[in-house]
Amino acid sequence: MSQLLEQAVGRLDRVVDADPDLKDLRKLLSLPHEVIERELTIRRDDGHRQHARAWRCRYNNLKGPTKGGVRFAASANSDEVSRLGFLMTLKCALLDLPFGGAKGAVQIEADDLTDKERYQLAETYGEVFADVLRPDNDIAMPDTATTCHDMEAMVAGLRHRANGMARGAVTGKPEDIGGIALRKGATGRGAWYILDKLSDDAGLDVCSARISVQGMGKAGAAFARCAREAGATVIAMSDSSGTLFDEDGLDVEQVLRTKADGDLDYVEDADAIISLPTDILCLAAVSDTVSESNATELNAQFVLEIANAAISASADEILRNRDIRVGPDILFNSGGIVASYLEWLVFQKGRTDSRQEQEMQWSDRLLTSAHSLAATAEECEGDWRLAAYLYALRDLNAIAVAQGLFDS
Repeated sequence: MSQLLEQAVGRLDRVVDADPDLKDLRKLLSLPHEVIERELTIRRDDGHRQHARAWRCRYNNLKGPTKGGVRFAASANSDEVSRLGFLMTLKCALLDLPFGGAKGAVQIEADDLTDKERYQLAETYGEVFADVLRPDNDIAMPDTATTCHDMEAMVAGLRHRANGMARGAVTGKPEDIGGIALRKGATGRGAWYILDKLSDDAGLDVCSARISVQGMGKAGAAFARCAREAGATVIAMSDSSGTLFDEDGLDVEQVLRTKADGDLDYVEDADAIISLPTDILCLAAVSDTVSESNATELNAQFVLEIANAAISASADEILRNRDIRVGPDILFNSGGIVASYLEWLVFQKGRTDSRQEQEMQWSDRLLTSAHSLAATAEECEGDWRLAAYLYALRDLNAIAVAQGLFDS
């Protein structure tokens, strides 16, 4: 087992300690169902060919077809893809979605690609994985460094391989080819919605809280906007280049406009946001931001994971011992997967519900899962990550038992 996956699965040991009936399921989830590695080839604008490794991990399909994003990143590897597929498996179970977990990636520096090259890359990914991506088997969606336009190209690639169900095999598409408006900003908006609904359980007055947001991408920006609109004070925002800080509160819209223009005037380095005094620290950038080496530097009452695996397994115990509560990624970044589920339903039903109906279904699903976590937390001494994992594993275990997977 790879190191990242071993650490992620190792978190299940505490779940089994809390409920020994889950020990067989813990073994079942220790390895992915399948990890497919293939090579993509694109022709760059200067005429030369570039090869890139690509993966699709279908981690577990107990609940139904697998579902997960596709990311373009130079650091991508099979270890990371497997860990993220594992987390998506737990997330879909916690949200009671009819999906198993999956994840895909291409090992490439996306920022170096022209628009034409990028389209070709996503299109080729669809072609190469056309035997896997189907609405009844495995469904792709956007992830780090991928957009609705990449999903459009992926659909085109699937069609090249005579995949007649291409639209249903990819979500996060532009609206004119079957996407839904609800998808825009759903991850960040969902994180704020859940935090607001669980504020009493967390002992937070979120509308008057002082908040720091690490990451100014789609999710971090949407979360910061929601926080500011609700009356919270966003005192710090950061990206990979540096940190902005204002004790009296940042103008979030101005910050985001200035970032888009490339003119941000940073006052601290990027890592400084971790140690700034704040009520809520939102991690919306990359995995493993908080690790054993810097967990003692946090100066927040509550840490919210929007980025997948933003807190490493080795940092969990340190934060617990410091009485810093964590909002786990498998709940707090679930707004995106619920929106993707509703888009998938459009294909399945052959019709589109109204935006109002979709918003209601989206918020109801998030609220139900938030209440499930809060109820389970009562038997976990308030540990929200343990509660989320416990609820998810019990859901999966019931299916496995019903299917006779553990019969001797």
